Amino acid sequence: AEQDLELWQDIRTIYRAALKRLNARLSKEHITFSQYSVLLALSKHGPMRMSRLGQHMLVAPANVTGLVDRMEAKGYVRRRRDKADRRLYVIEPTDEGLKTFRNISARFRRYAGELGADLDERELSATLAALAKVRRRVEETEEI
Repeated sequence: AEQDLELWQDIRTIYRAALKRLNARLSKEHITFSQYSVLLALSKHGPMRMSRLGQHMLVAPANVTGLVDRMEAKGYVRRRRDKADRRLYVIEPTDEGLKTFRNISARFRRYAGELGADLDERELSATLAALAKVRRRVEETEEI
């Protein structure tokens, strides 16, 4: 029980430290974490309707609209009419948005790629296996 709380604290501390470093990089690029998440979703899944983007972001459509408005003003994304339904818009990244996303992602991947540098292969495998079990437990728990 005491070790379970320690595990929770360690995971939380690791997450917060990694997020702090990512946010520091994002601020240098003049982009927020939410805006980076939009670019991540678009780079992973391609251009998409606002409603689908909201599902990927797990936010309300009104929040997505404001977010996309700010990103469009910065030149990171553009709206175009959906060919299938002209009433709707599809959001796609601009060249500037993709360049910004790639720059941030490359730096973060290098940082993340060094996280296990102090672990030998056996320790890294054991850590990953243990964290997979913890993740499954978290995903299976419906409420606290």
